[in-house]
Amino acid sequence: MMDPSSVAFVKGIVAFIVAVGVPVAGYAAIVATRAIWVKGEPGTLGDAGQIREELELLRQRVAELEGVPERMSELEERVDFSERLLTRQRDAGQLPGGES
Repeated sequence: MMDPSSVAFVKGIVAFIVAVGVPVAGYAAIVATRAIWVKGEPGTLGDAGQIREELELLRQRVAELEGVPERMSELEERVDFSERLLTRQRDAGQLPGGES
């Protein structure tokens, strides 16, 4: 039989191993799962070539969209001009007494 101090020491060691070992084992499982998931088949998350292609397509799309604010401003000006022309034509067609 062990004396009480030895039992307490062994319990402390076991508690320490459990307290450190469980998180380390969990982390190792997560890392291993992620490595398997990322490696996967070509064309999945681990395919650097596809990621580069998608990145280039996104860059091209952003370049196309950068001109949109200027185009919107031009279209707004055209709508305003058209509204002014329509208002002038409508006002010119009315009689001076306010009746049409």
